[in-house]
Amino acid sequence: MQQYNRAVGKAIIVCLTVFAALTACEKNSEIKVYRVSKAPLEEAAPRQQDAMPTNTAAPRMPGGLAPAADTAVVTPPNWEPQPLSQMRQASFLVKGDNGAVADISFVSLGSAAGNVLENVNRWLGQLGQPPIDELRLGETAQRLRTSLGDVTIVDLAGLPDNADPARDGRIIAGMVTTANSTLFFKIRGNADLTEAQKDHFIKWVAAVCDAQTQTGSPQMAAAPPQTTTAPQIKWEMPEGWTEVPPSSMRYASFSVAAEDGGKIDISIVTFPGDGGSDADNINRWRGQIGLAQLDASAVTSQIAPLKTPDTMFSTTDIAGDKTRTIAAWTRRDGRVWFFKATGPNAAVEKEKSNFVKFIESVRF
Repeated sequence: MQQYNRAVGKAIIVCLTVFAALTACEKNSEIKVYRVSKAPLEEAAPRQQDAMPTNTAAPRMPGGLAPAADTAVVTPPNWEPQPLSQMRQASFLVKGDNGAVADISFVSLGSAAGNVLENVNRWLGQLGQPPIDELRLGETAQRLRTSLGDVTIVDLAGLPDNADPARDGRIIAGMVTTANSTLFFKIRGNADLTEAQKDHFIKWVAAVCDAQTQTGSPQMAAAPPQTTTAPQIKWEMPEGWTEVPPSSMRYASFSVAAEDGGKIDISIVTFPGDGGSDADNINRWRGQIGLAQLDASAVTSQIAPLKTPDTMFSTTDIAGDKTRTIAAWTRRDGRVWFFKATGPNAAVEKEKSNFVKFIESVRF
């Protein structure tokens, strides 16, 4: 009798399990879009972290290119190789102090893998950050020139809710599109460890791309801005400034060393149209240095005119707890031009007069 009862009990459990599964399938059949919750990091090649929109072509290496594992690319000794997944062509794990880790991946997808802004906003979502627009992207993206093509590099920070800061908080990613594929390179993990590995990561990205064609060594390229129809402008570069290669969306970039080892980043960005309202732009810059937004009337009080021999600029000076941004912008001939310097408070204060002279020297 006991055996009979146990058999009946098992049968009931099996029936209930089947019924639950069928019910779940019936409900799921109505779902059109799936959103997978992404873990901050996983030890073994997390597939969700590299998941693409459902309209993405099946992952594959571009025609005529070798997987990263087949190329003679040297990696740092602390990059521990990890098992490859269905999507990953290369996978590494870097370990730091106090349990810090960073995950490194190389993924090849088809041509329907989305544009740079779509992917950047996907990565920002993984870090619990809001999406950005083309203008903000132009201020942050850099271009790495390789023999395979120009790789767009972005450096993103943020910590999702309930995430472990030892394993998450920063993404540095590279993206390049070839004739029939899009290649993604990404390092994600503890913010400080990821920063420490940034130079190694960028060199590795360049080496993998160059290994596909076996040509000369790569360098950060002085690539033309994305808006190729922009007119030429001239300026006088202040003493102590270093001109650095512009990104895919910057017209020009400069750097000034700060006394504490930091630096001031100076950019020129231009777009057709008016580039959004002054309030939107100033609030965006405020958000970049951790300040709350202001209403339109309060923003107006933070704008001062600057007349130069060539045009009239609007300017603003925004100081956060540690970081300060000074900016000047002008709209002329159907375009907007943004000139911006961001860096440590004391360094920006020291360099402000040079920035003003730089703006006054600009000729359109």
